[in-house]
Amino acid sequence: MGETGTGKTTLVRLLLAFDKPQAGAIRLKTGKETVEVSARTRCNFTYVPQGNTLFSGTIRENLRMGNPEATGEEMCRALRTAVADFVYALPNGLDSFIGEQGSGLSEGQAQRIAIARALLRNSPILLLDEATSALDEETERILMENLERDYTDRTFIFVTHHAAVAERCGQVVKMKNEEYTSM
Repeated sequence: MGETGTGKTTLVRLLLAFDKPQAGAIRLKTGKETVEVSARTRCNFTYVPQGNTLFSGTIRENLRMGNPEATGEEMCRALRTAVADFVYALPNGLDSFIGEQGSGLSEGQAQRIAIARALLRNSPILLLDEATSALDEETERILMENLERDYTDRTFIFVTHHAAVAERCGQVVKMKNEEYTSM
């Protein structure tokens, strides 16, 4: 959590090993083992950026980018958790066509489909970088409740300006002037 320019996205880039720390190292603890973050550890993360990441095609095709083998039941669960079950009210449901960057959907709808796609990947850690910025407070609250209930086996890291999101987290790191404090 923190204001714009305090290093939140830089921290995400470090976790994903896109950048190297200027000093020291970043390590992940996986059960009994501790490993240094590298391109090899990137598979442990699914990243949902703030910007729209949907592509031209059907909603089903967009979801299957998260997991090409996803069943209809798995897609339904992910969409429900992401408060994106509006998809089933569209004329063609999962086979509804959307344009590049989710053209034809609101920004909030596109964000929820991107979150559902991320849930379909079986990585243990989801990094959501302002991924709820276009959601109204009620939808965001329902999404957070659903994630807590439906995906207890995952670790979620939220990069956010929203205090309501931070309040639901087990641990909060506040960024200020490229420094952090744990709250």
